Amino acid sequence: MNNKYYHHYNFYDIEKEENFDASTLTILKNFKTFQQTTEETCGPVCALMVLTYLKDKDVDGFTEISLAKSIGTKKYPIGTKLKNLVDFFKSLGRYEVVSSIDYRRKNGLCFPEFEDFKSFILENLKQGNPIIVENIDYGGHYRVIIGYDNLSSSGDEDILIFADPYDDTDGLRDGYNYFPASRFYYMWFDDHCLEDEYKKQAFIVIKNKA
Repeated sequence: MNNKYYHHYNFYDIEKEENFDASTLTILKNFKTFQQTTEETCGPVCALMVLTYLKDKDVDGFTEISLAKSIGTKKYPIGTKLKNLVDFFKSLGRYEVVSSIDYRRKNGLCFPEFEDFKSFILENLKQGNPIIVENIDYGGHYRVIIGYDNLSSSGDEDILIFADPYDDTDGLRDGYNYFPASRFYYMWFDDHCLEDEYKKQAFIVIKNKA
């Protein structure tokens, strides 16, 4: 693939990356990525990445396709419903699951201000919690937030690091990409995959139970 316009970093083991200042970066280390093999399985592949990172006891028995069946993923353009993904993690019985479905909203938003969003992301990453999000990419696309680079007091220059199951647009299909945090915040809505009540600021945080 053409990587003329892109620079790539080893986000799996960022501390070994030369000429990269990680002093402002909060990241889930050694987060392994996988790529989806169908147009509609971004949700199941995000689930697989999260289960792998959390060292789920049954992870070796899961595949992209088996998870798609368990979660009820439909053919494109429907894909995976947010509630189905939430219910799947809850059904495992070994995780604390927090999602936008039952999150307290103000003016229809879980995070009315960017600073609310920033604090939420940093708090969870520092605790080692992967954050699955869905937004307008491709009309509706799931990714996992695995890092946040706090580069400015205003947040205008801050960067989100994603584990992306459909990483085919940056010249290297390693499953990692990055994007301005504030721009993502204002593009954090779904177009045609989720039910109307779940379209804005869709997320799932999966935590190991204490």
